[in-house]
Amino acid sequence: MLSESIGASMDFRELANVGAVTARYEPPAPSIADFPARYARTGRFSLGSPRNLTVTGRGRRVLFCRSTAGDDPVLCLWCFDLDTGEERLLVDPSDLGAVDAELPPAERARRERARESASGIVAYSVDAEGTRCCFALAGGLFVVDIADGRIVSPATTGSVFDPQLDRQGTAVAYSDSGSLRLCTLPGDGSSIDRALRADDDPLVNHGRAEFVAAEEMQRSRGFWWAPDGSCLLATRVDETPVSPWWIADPAHPERP
Repeated sequence: MLSESIGASMDFRELANVGAVTARYEPPAPSIADFPARYARTGRFSLGSPRNLTVTGRGRRVLFCRSTAGDDPVLCLWCFDLDTGEERLLVDPSDLGAVDAELPPAERARRERARESASGIVAYSVDAEGTRCCFALAGGLFVVDIADGRIVSPATTGSVFDPQLDRQGTAVAYSDSGSLRLCTLPGDGSSIDRALRADDDPLVNHGRAEFVAAEEMQRSRGFWWAPDGSCLLATRVDETPVSPWWIADPAHPERP
């Protein structure tokens, strides 16, 4: 019996007290002390984990972004083949010589509004068949062939922001300094870049989510392809009636 095994002089209240004492947990001091540094170094324990997953290629492939280590903030583009179970590194930004110090102002603002703390390839666009994928790095446009990993950088005008492939993978629309542009991708490897909508007024922009949309409405896009790639739906935002209010930057007091 239980009373015989623990001794006749111990009642159940004493047993409960013993259990409460032995169940007390004292976390090791070094782990608590190391937590702030580890939390910051790993990006809130998010680095090294897959993100921005896209199932494509008729359900045969999964594209995703992930850094190479738990303390590496640079996101690479990866491909996982569901038929073979093979995981491939498609694009490493360091191999392209593009660094985040050269980010266009529009991309810096977008990442700030999206609370994006990582660098490298933080967003991409893929066609319907999963054959091509495009992304922007340091204001340049890059297109990768998912099957063989071949990367090309079509010639574009200005800084590329929010590039989006059409479903056929033959053209990329993007925003540049308030204008909406189109870069066609013929099969011979050449490219043709032209403006679709532009305005001389810097306070009028086409195809870009303005501050209120991005910060208050959680809308990060300003244009969308039609399913057949024949046309684009795009926003036009006129900010001329908005009065400017300057916010002081303690780190750069010389800036307006």
